[in-house]
Amino acid sequence: MKKISIMIALLLSLFLTGCIQDISPQGLTVRIPASTVSSALEKQFPIRQDFAYGNVELSHPKAMLTRGSDRVVTGTDIAFSNALIPRQSGSLFVSGIPFYDAQSGAVYLREPMIDKLEFNGYKLSSMLQGPLKSAIIPIINEIFRQTPIYKINRSSLQGSFVKNVVVDNGELLVTFGL
Repeated sequence: MKKISIMIALLLSLFLTGCIQDISPQGLTVRIPASTVSSALEKQFPIRQDFAYGNVELSHPKAMLTRGSDRVVTGTDIAFSNALIPRQSGSLFVSGIPFYDAQSGAVYLREPMIDKLEFNGYKLSSMLQGPLKSAIIPIINEIFRQTPIYKINRSSLQGSFVKNVVVDNGELLVTFGL
């Protein structure tokens, strides 16, 4: 009985805030705008990683949810430096399919792809071929496997009822259900 009353309270609070996308037999679907995802991402950044060939720093993230795409695009500033090369700055845009990990209570990107990579005004994403691509893709996979784009408190009622997370019509949709 307590679970039902808590679920009704959650439903009413979400309904009153205007976030509900749909209520169906599959569950309650809530819209999460790109600005909310961007705010959640900002809490995870900057990210600094040291590798054998240099240091990478990602900062100032933003999330974009495009109509007609099932992917979340995250854009960040990127900086690279090592002992031989002074700090180089640029921008990185990575897209991936969102998935919810119940154990951590967070939404991550699966199958990340580099959509755009620029350093000092040079577009490098078209040059990502062969060994260079083989070296960079695992780094991007690792960063986005560890960095959530959105968190749902897994100890809360919401976190225990997440059924699905998708991008549809330019919005992140989270479906809750039993």
